[in-house]
Amino acid sequence: MHSLVFDTSAILNFGQRDKLEGLLVKLSGIYRLVTTPEVVNELTDPKHKKYNETLLKSHFVQQKAESASFDVITMASLTTTLGSGEVSVIVLAQEIKATAVLDDSAARASAGNLGLTFTGTLGLMHEGMQKGWLTDDECMEKVRLLHTNKFRIPKPPDNATFAEYFQNL
Repeated sequence: MHSLVFDTSAILNFGQRDKLEGLLVKLSGIYRLVTTPEVVNELTDPKHKKYNETLLKSHFVQQKAESASFDVITMASLTTTLGSGEVSVIVLAQEIKATAVLDDSAARASAGNLGLTFTGTLGLMHEGMQKGWLTDDECMEKVRLLHTNKFRIPKPPDNATFAEYFQNL
């Protein structure tokens, strides 16, 4: 079973920001959902501590990379431009040949430069729509909620469909 390795932002988006847990359940039927101890350590908001613990326990396997498969220069570059959670996701995704779930543009650029497969919250929503798990209207409702809840994405136009919005990102 192919794995998806989630970063902090994606977990927040699927959890407390947007309540996309139903999509996590569907995804877990075809993927192994993974995160890293470094990402778990970034989920520090005391108001959401119990919620985050339950979300993680219900849907994710925690796994630490056994060894960095990148050279010293690459690792130094990653650690100077990205947070520890993002670095751990990239390193683990490389090690276990998984898809990194990253929403930060710098992390996505680094993953792409390293030849890794990556997606993000909106990409997984798009996959859910293609599989018939979400409708276009449900996706747009979620995008608007994510935007309102401080997820750094372009404001969706009033009359756009999710398919149009996603294609124009």
